[in-house]
Amino acid sequence: MSRVPVHPALLATGVALAAILATGCGTSDDAPSNAKRMSFSLTDAGCEPNRAKAPAGPIVFEVENAGTSKVTELEVLDGETILGEVENLSDGLSGTFSLTLEQGEYTLYCPGGSEERGTLTVSGRLQANDSPQVEAAIADYRSYLEQSTGELVAATEPFTAAVIAGNVERTKRLYAAARVPYERIEPVAESFGDLDPRIDARQNDVPADEFEGFHKIEQALWVDGTTAGMAPVARKLLADVKELQRRVKTVDLQAVQIANGANELLGEVSASKITGEEERYSHVDLVDFEANVEGSEAAFDAVKPLVAKREAQLVERIEADFEDVYAALDPYRQGNGFVAYTELGEADTRKLAQKIDALAEELSQVPALIVRE
Repeated sequence: MSRVPVHPALLATGVALAAILATGCGTSDDAPSNAKRMSFSLTDAGCEPNRAKAPAGPIVFEVENAGTSKVTELEVLDGETILGEVENLSDGLSGTFSLTLEQGEYTLYCPGGSEERGTLTVSGRLQANDSPQVEAAIADYRSYLEQSTGELVAATEPFTAAVIAGNVERTKRLYAAARVPYERIEPVAESFGDLDPRIDARQNDVPADEFEGFHKIEQALWVDGTTAGMAPVARKLLADVKELQRRVKTVDLQAVQIANGANELLGEVSASKITGEEERYSHVDLVDFEANVEGSEAAFDAVKPLVAKREAQLVERIEADFEDVYAALDPYRQGNGFVAYTELGEADTRKLAQKIDALAEELSQVPALIVRE
């Protein structure tokens, strides 16, 4: 997605953290021996190879930027649903992610390349060998998704009602609370390629005539000081979050996909929250920041029993790192929320980035540990 300029000090911190996260997304040698490893290069053309084949089963995608500034991510799509991705790979950086794929044809999507879309053909039979622990992890996380989308609808209803009523101050007060449930489950929300831009696109992420959702209303509130003309946007936003609530009930989930999501949420922090880009008008970025970390922790908690049986000490380190991140946020709490992000200086953002760095480095080991064997 397109990005707008941000304060140079914040940008430097965000870029540094993005590099740390990108190079540490599951490069562990603990992936099962039967996992297929596939290597891809990002070039001006897009993904190379552009056509690939693999047997059904666990696959580790190893992606390296081979020197392009045009392409920084690779996604694996089933239709318009994002199954897995690695992003923020600037020149020289690499990253990995893991998936277990059934027979079928999938899209390799490298936005920005001259040939953005390629094909991954998966053949053969996938053995149905999920253990009761794997099924329990998936059920646990699905319950979290359903709870979070229920909270999202419940928080969005009064927010959009205030927009429609033209009550600017009440709408502003309700904005941050409405953002929290969405930020907790953002990787799953993003997997529905059509819904996420309608709900959460920032200005310049999409064509001007498609800019809608939370950030369209945010701009009207804090830049224009009005809700005039926002009633249709509010009604559409409420309909879209209700659609998201319906879709998560049947979304296909894999344990390794849940683990990847825990890392992706930290990537959201590095890509936009640290830079102050996400909530560029309201400056409630720390609210989003904490929600992303909470969502990451929930995803990790779901798969924790699968990790604990192989790396119990890793579980202990990750739990300690989550506590460190929350402790780093505590000085900026104000009432039920946080101070405006613009009140933080370079030293503040650097400290937060260091805590996320430590957590991301440990979490990056999780997906490879639980790729289906």
